[in-house]
Amino acid sequence: MDWEDIKTFREVKSGGTIRAAAKSLGVHHSTVSRRIEQLEKSLGVTLFERRPEGYFPTSAGEDLAQAAGLFADNLLTVERHIAGRDNELTGTIRVTMAEPFATSMFAARLPEFCDAYPGLELEILTSYDLLDVARREADIAIRMDNNPPDTLVGKRLFAYTTSIYAHPDYLARHDFVNAPEQARWLGWTDRESRFPDWTQDTEFARVPVWGNFGSIGLQIEMARAAMGLVMIPCIAGDNTPDLVRATRRDPTPSRDIWILTHDDLRRTARVKAFMDFAEMVLRDNKAALTGQL
Repeated sequence: MDWEDIKTFREVKSGGTIRAAAKSLGVHHSTVSRRIEQLEKSLGVTLFERRPEGYFPTSAGEDLAQAAGLFADNLLTVERHIAGRDNELTGTIRVTMAEPFATSMFAARLPEFCDAYPGLELEILTSYDLLDVARREADIAIRMDNNPPDTLVGKRLFAYTTSIYAHPDYLARHDFVNAPEQARWLGWTDRESRFPDWTQDTEFARVPVWGNFGSIGLQIEMARAAMGLVMIPCIAGDNTPDLVRATRRDPTPSRDIWILTHDDLRRTARVKAFMDFAEMVLRDNKAALTGQL
């Protein structure tokens, strides 16, 4: 069996259609069909039931999927062990982190790292999705998390803080004591109440939450447009023009900041080099991250 055919088979099973698998693999749908036919011919079995609504695995297909999954996991383990023996300061490092970290702290400091390690190439992934380091979607993860996965190792630094921000004009034109219902928080998650728990420990507990805006960047721009109160990380709010803190209380500690990798990779020279650099950058920015104006 050809491993490319096996990978194609797994994508068809996952996506349910030839076109979905072709899109995921970046190949033409005819290539996917040909590989599935080749695999079925080499095994002498039918792996999928072809229906109008998609491809559904047969019992033979389910057996192959289980075996292929075990093989793929073992292959990833071998890849990690091999990569972990690499003591050369060359190659590519894939790092995942939140976009505010990348833009407000790391971007200006990356020339230092590149000058110190000219043989290394960086790939920084700013997706808010939690990429799977164990499956080699990234080599290093900088995460805000009080309970990181047990499969990862690394260092816990300190907790970042959040505070309440708004445009000065918004604060000036609202009476939060006598008419709190006329003001609003800008929401960031699904909720069952207009007065969720995260607002109740603040001096704006009687201000209702409005909307659902999951992006911190969007929340910031809406607050700058004088649309409401936001609770955001201090490093984002304190560095944004037109926003001021809406409270005199000390910032609230939030989740811990971790620098993480897989145990098989932590002794790799290039991974260790970037983890040490990341710790230096984050510690240099501790005052901003913890809201110490």
